[in-house]
Amino acid sequence: MMKAAFERLLNSLERRFGSWAVSGLIRYMAVAFFGVYLLGSVIPNLGSTLNFDWERILAGEIWRPFTFILASQVGSMNPIGILFAFFGMMIMFMFSDGLEEQWGVFRTNLYVLWGWFSALLGAVLMQLFGGQTPPMPGIYLGMSIFFAFSTYNPRCTIMLFLVIPVHIWILAVITGALLIVSLPAHGVGALFILFSLSNYLLVAVPMRIGQSKQQRSGIRRRKQFATSGIPETQAFNTCAVCGATEHSHPDTDFRVGEDGNDYCLEHLPKKDTP
Repeated sequence: MMKAAFERLLNSLERRFGSWAVSGLIRYMAVAFFGVYLLGSVIPNLGSTLNFDWERILAGEIWRPFTFILASQVGSMNPIGILFAFFGMMIMFMFSDGLEEQWGVFRTNLYVLWGWFSALLGAVLMQLFGGQTPPMPGIYLGMSIFFAFSTYNPRCTIMLFLVIPVHIWILAVITGALLIVSLPAHGVGALFILFSLSNYLLVAVPMRIGQSKQQRSGIRRRKQFATSGIPETQAFNTCAVCGATEHSHPDTDFRVGEDGNDYCLEHLPKKDTP
């Protein structure tokens, strides 16, 4: 019920605000990270100028709630650092394209904006109750994007240290395990980290679990169909809307909707798409 309500909300928002969605938003963010990294070597105190500071925001420095995500990219620059930052940017391009293909532009935008807003809320709470500046906000937003992409594309291979091919799910598991182990050492910063990753924990994970259940259901149905003795001429998939089957439309893909019925992609209910 909650999933269906959430899907209806997303569909309603997409109908109303979908035209505002920015294609390649994660790409733009990656370019901004890389640009700030380069500027940090020539502009003194750039990090402190961008970082979240509640008192300075109240004093009129209204850019900080938007730029604090970039502050963690400021640091000393060297050729190796530039190379890794560049390849990091290119990997983020891959994440951007993969998530937009999986979710669509609007929902990918919402995911990123949720990550930014939750990080902002965590930063406010951290300074009000802990008197601390949030640790590496941009890193955790990027991490939530990395986790989402690896959850939907676990077999994607990337070159670790530019030379070692590794499935991305392995890197995600290692990163997640190290993050969990390190949480107690962060103190009040652990609250900020959890807020920053809430878009992954509350959206990407439940959506992927639901999708996996549908895939397993489809596999079971195929096995039952194969062992039932039903003639091969009888269709396994029949669209509940137009009646198309894999025999009448061999080039069409079919999906099982949340109502348990089969649909061709043309008539798949909007709320059932990821």
